[in-house]
Amino acid sequence: MVVLKTLLIILLVYYGVKLLARLFAPLVLKYIFNRVQKKMEQQFNPPPNDYKNQSSQSKANRKKTPKDDKVGEYIDYEEID
Repeated sequence: MVVLKTLLIILLVYYGVKLLARLFAPLVLKYIFNRVQKKMEQQFNPPPNDYKNQSSQSKANRKKTPKDDKVGEYIDYEEID
């Protein structure tokens, strides 16, 4: 009788967990996918910068970096046999 009672409890627990997994798995997966989607959107679509702020920064960067039009001398190397 004890063996039968133990098997019944094991079967009830197994089917109970299976039923709960069917009910809550879609909710948990939806939550996880939404979080991943938000992180990916933040990573690939950064918030837009203010146009005025961006233009003033680019002007400041242009003034700070001097243009160096000099290019080094070209050296033609020859193979030695």
